[in-house]
Amino acid sequence: MFHTGVTPTLSLLDFATVSPLPAAAREVIIEVPDGYLRDEKFELPGVEGLAIQRLLTLAQRTESLQINWSAVAARRVLSSPAVHPLAATALCLNNTSHSCREDSTFGDAEFGRARQSLLGYRLAADMFSERQTLICLDHEKPSLPFDLYEPSTKQLRRDDEFESLVDDLLFAQREAGRSGERLQQFRLPLAVILRELLQNTDDHARTGFDGGVLKPNAVRGLLVKRIMQERRLPTLKAGGDPPVPCLEFTVFDSGIGYYNSYRRQLLRGQARGEPVQVGDKQVDIIRRFELGPDVPIEAEYAILLKCLERHAEKSIPDPRPGHRGLGLYEVLRALKMMQGMFEVRTGRIHGYRTFLKGELGLQLEPETSEARPGMPKASLLDVSSKYLPRPTPQDLVRGSLVRVVIPLA
Repeated sequence: MFHTGVTPTLSLLDFATVSPLPAAAREVIIEVPDGYLRDEKFELPGVEGLAIQRLLTLAQRTESLQINWSAVAARRVLSSPAVHPLAATALCLNNTSHSCREDSTFGDAEFGRARQSLLGYRLAADMFSERQTLICLDHEKPSLPFDLYEPSTKQLRRDDEFESLVDDLLFAQREAGRSGERLQQFRLPLAVILRELLQNTDDHARTGFDGGVLKPNAVRGLLVKRIMQERRLPTLKAGGDPPVPCLEFTVFDSGIGYYNSYRRQLLRGQARGEPVQVGDKQVDIIRRFELGPDVPIEAEYAILLKCLERHAEKSIPDPRPGHRGLGLYEVLRALKMMQGMFEVRTGRIHGYRTFLKGELGLQLEPETSEARPGMPKASLLDVSSKYLPRPTPQDLVRGSLVRVVIPLA
């Protein structure tokens, strides 16, 4: 927990909680104890991605972070950083310094080598570990993962290359005894989802409000993890069913988030394709205020929902060369087909949709709908209130996090 004193101090474990983060400070100390390696909170679905987002939020509001490692944690993490996502992200922050008081052999060179090892990591098709991470750096010595980007062009890989990447990851699950036939049906929609979400970060999360590269940190990443997902809205019949074995993909970034990204587009008159339309009152708020206490939660939520529904109608084009013309709504629709789950955390909003087998079918178009019979409505349910499609204000966080979950059985 946080300690009183001139310099705020917290444990890396605190990021996996909802404890308030320190306010803007010149320096914050973060301890990485041995317990980080075995804390059961990090095994829970979705927790580690949210912890990473909280770490990025703190790093963006603090001049410098001093990270003190226990010898055991340093030894384990530095030997294989990609399988420790939260600690791996800490290694990639620019405004940090690292030390290990218990063992002086861990110096700048050792932490630097671990960082380079992480940035060169390739996703392991055998999924020997329950989790693995790819990190993109866009500021000060940029680095883009080989699995996601073509080195010569610095562009996201082609659709067929994402399909091959998904093939490798799903093949490992077939080897583990999962349903090969069902997983084979997921390869194309999952590849589309991952490329679309990464494209969103590529377009919106690499630069600040002024268009310049984010400082001090411009970090994006992909977390892949095997999990056991509980049903959030079980039917009476499914109420006693065990958790569902799933594969979790989390795309996170340290960008300015959905609201401020749309505000930037609105003020510059450079919205991509057909501009997202909101009411006159909301436009006035968006023009006047960056995201913060002056912005009603309803205005922030309206922007996110408009972004979500943007491609719900096929008549809306997307002029980006070579782009499928998809968006967050297409992610929802694909996940319904796969009986998966979707979660987004941005600004003060934490919403989700679930289509897992045995879940209640909430916020779906009626079967009599002419446009989208039985398809998801462009809406979110609130994580805190569970059943309601209106937001409960959360602590303000940096960037955006989108988590997709597909069942393996």
